[in-house]
Amino acid sequence: MLTKGYIATSVEEICTAAGVTKGSFFHYFKSKEDLGKVLLEKFSQKQEGAFKEACGAIEDPLERVYCLIHCMIEGAKDPDMKGCLVGTFAQEIYETHPELRQVCQCSFERFIHGISKDLIEAKALHAPEKEFDAEGLGSFFISLAQGSMLLVKATQDRGAMVTSLEHLRAYIQSLYGR
Repeated sequence: MLTKGYIATSVEEICTAAGVTKGSFFHYFKSKEDLGKVLLEKFSQKQEGAFKEACGAIEDPLERVYCLIHCMIEGAKDPDMKGCLVGTFAQEIYETHPELRQVCQCSFERFIHGISKDLIEAKALHAPEKEFDAEGLGSFFISLAQGSMLLVKATQDRGAMVTSLEHLRAYIQSLYGR
């Protein structure tokens, strides 16, 4: 589904790839949409866990943000990186599958909340006198990351995402003065 999308991936393809029968599939999932929900949750948990493992022990919230950007840049350079399942689903199913769209929304909101928390703490610590919306910067962060992944898919140029994330880092550095 990450490669072909939700709609273009059939239950038959899923069963073949997993080496299970359709009967087995429907024993565990009522529908392809139920599988989609589980996949979105597992994907989000895996991403959150990877970021927490890489950056969670860093005490300075601004350094955690920079670590996250670094992780995303390294991920963008990985030729096996196919994008974000949440972004792929959200783009494809937002009008046709409201329950899946809701799972995507919740995943994005968790990311935005986490990054915004660090950006707000970093503002209090490093730039208390500056006037900017640290919380809104969290939404900007995810928007830039998701948009960059679309550019990678459209252009087949991983450098597009790397460049965008480097610009994001430079912008954040200019806001926080470090």
